[in-house]
Amino acid sequence: MSYSFVQKITGILFRPAQTFRNLEDEHPGTALIHFLKLSVLFSTLMTAALYTLPHLLTPKKWAMASQAFQPLDFFAVLAAITISVPLLVGIWLHLWVFLFGGRGGIGQTLKTTMYSYTPFFVIVWIPVIGLFGGALSTLYPQAIGIRELHHLSSRRANSAVVAAAFFPAVALVGVLIMAIFAPATLLPFLSGGTGSPAVPDCPYLLNQSDLPAEITYFSAHEVDEKIIMRDARDLGCLKEYTETYAEEKPSSASSRRITHFVLIFPPGNAVKMVQEDDAFYSGLVPPRDAEKLPAPDLGDLCISYRTPGIGSGTNGTYDSYCIAFAKGEVYERFITIGPDPDYDLLKDLAQRAAAKIP
Repeated sequence: MSYSFVQKITGILFRPAQTFRNLEDEHPGTALIHFLKLSVLFSTLMTAALYTLPHLLTPKKWAMASQAFQPLDFFAVLAAITISVPLLVGIWLHLWVFLFGGRGGIGQTLKTTMYSYTPFFVIVWIPVIGLFGGALSTLYPQAIGIRELHHLSSRRANSAVVAAAFFPAVALVGVLIMAIFAPATLLPFLSGGTGSPAVPDCPYLLNQSDLPAEITYFSAHEVDEKIIMRDARDLGCLKEYTETYAEEKPSSASSRRITHFVLIFPPGNAVKMVQEDDAFYSGLVPPRDAEKLPAPDLGDLCISYRTPGIGSGTNGTYDSYCIAFAKGEVYERFITIGPDPDYDLLKDLAQRAAAKIP
């Protein structure tokens, strides 16, 4: 039976068993053409959304990635990932299919894998569940496809798919556990007790001697010009620096943090950057709406916001505070990261930073 592009998508979503049975004799090259079309369509829509709808509630990971690339570069990288990853997954999956008795050939496994990513391209747009939910959604059609195209029992097909997903997941969890619970001797860069790393050559960053006693300098670097924040790049940003402070001594992976951004602009554009921040925060909607706070009297323009219920992982959800100001050609932003943020401390740091600007 011949399926159109749209019929294949709806068939995999709503009638996977029947659809895979009807596609058994289809050449893998035909499935590859369908998959390439779907990948390019997804990459195009995702790129258009991120670069034309700045206040769209997209998954945080996508929004962060879009800051590092121009639209065409982002599209090319995203398309390459969405095309190559499923093909690599298919090769890994076929190893387990063969071990569990599948003898239909790697072409049938690759065909199954390519079609099984149809739900991923639908679910990945949804905030919160995003990438994780989309990745899990591929497992069900994979199991159905392996069963139908390799003529295995449901138990064997399910076992092959679960085994293929289980071992990479265990490895990933192991890496995360090591990163979180490794002894301090294995992660010396997390400790603030052995001296501070060098601060980049920027007169506006705070050194350890500039900091109040309750926090410690954690890290700092100059951002490569190729990955300067997109909004800042559009305003002609000349230099970008970032610095992080830990609110606990010695610092650890779970310490509360304050991130400090310093950007140098042509005359007049630092204020425009603060105005763009103001528009961004005021445009947020529930569940990520932001409360505007009375801003400290700093520089030419200063804004302050509280964003509730963000964050994830071991620290759980937490409120975040932001203070951004412009003084002359310098734009600076301070953001709290982690539980129990100290807004008064944030204001203190912002005032100390503003005092360093002539």
